[in-house]
Amino acid sequence: MEKRATPKIAEPELPVPDALLEFDTTDPSRGFTCATLTPTIKSKLRELEGGQILEVRVDDPAARLDVPAWSRMSGNELIATVEEDAERTRFYLRKKM
Repeated sequence: MEKRATPKIAEPELPVPDALLEFDTTDPSRGFTCATLTPTIKSKLRELEGGQILEVRVDDPAARLDVPAWSRMSGNELIATVEEDAERTRFYLRKKM
């Protein structure tokens, strides 16, 4: 009997980021994530041109609610969210024009 290979499910292609922001909540100099994450994202986006993409890597599960909400309020498009594990998440944000 011939054994058939199980087809792999293709993962969606992620955008190629123009910049990266890694936000480590275990760093004591960062303070509380909710109070510092979105201002840090905003600051990093200021360095980019309209339409460019920022990849944000964060190890705080609360960011899964905070970043999409901030994106809607700020007008910067949340292109993709990748949940790496129970804590780590990657967000891809396109700077508004």
